[in-house]
Amino acid sequence: MVLLLVLSCFKIPSIEGSGVVFPTTPILWPSSVSCLNQDNPSLAKEVVVGATMTVVVAAGDLAISDADWPDFDPGLTNLKNNDRNLLFGESCFWRSPNAPESCQGEACRTMVEIKETSWLELAQVVASDCVPAGSKGCSNDGVSPGALALTVIKKCQEVVFSGSAWFLTGPSGERAVMHATESGVPSGDVDLPPGWTLAQETLTEDLVLHPYGNEGDCYYNILRDELVQTYHQIGFVGPSFP
Repeated sequence: MVLLLVLSCFKIPSIEGSGVVFPTTPILWPSSVSCLNQDNPSLAKEVVVGATMTVVVAAGDLAISDADWPDFDPGLTNLKNNDRNLLFGESCFWRSPNAPESCQGEACRTMVEIKETSWLELAQVVASDCVPAGSKGCSNDGVSPGALALTVIKKCQEVVFSGSAWFLTGPSGERAVMHATESGVPSGDVDLPPGWTLAQETLTEDLVLHPYGNEGDCYYNILRDELVQTYHQIGFVGPSFP
């Protein structure tokens, strides 16, 4: 898994070592937000910029095409993220991770250029760990059966699910919703840590996700399983994380 390889190479701190702490109540999403994304692509083309540990997504006038993406080489110290076939219906991207909370319009967007293609700064990796805690199931080669990779990121984005969704549930009340797969087809046939389950559920109303944080921060916890299915955490053990 590319993201795990990058985290290893650049020695991203553990959650404890990073000192990250945030309340597990979603932030108050501003009613006046102007969404920077104009559409919701089915395939998210992402690169991890090693120098800043920023995740950038293809965007802008020089965005790489789907046809050119498979052979694209982002250059030394930058690595392509795994293919991400998105499962949510709508989203609203508010601002790049280091843009100020008071930003307006284009000032909320941080663009970078990689090999004459344009990219939007989407998220920043803050910390990474493995579930169960202390497990060696997350390595350069990917996530082992019976483990989950847990990454804390900064990302100011609203995500909306409709119809049905796949939910990951932990033994202490943890809960996460699957937002992307590598294969394009969600699978419940995955080896999870003890006490964890995965099931598809019908939604009686739209599920709207907002990030967590305070003082202008936007945090999400991202979980990833052995099949490179990824999830946004929406249920926590206590009033603050970790």
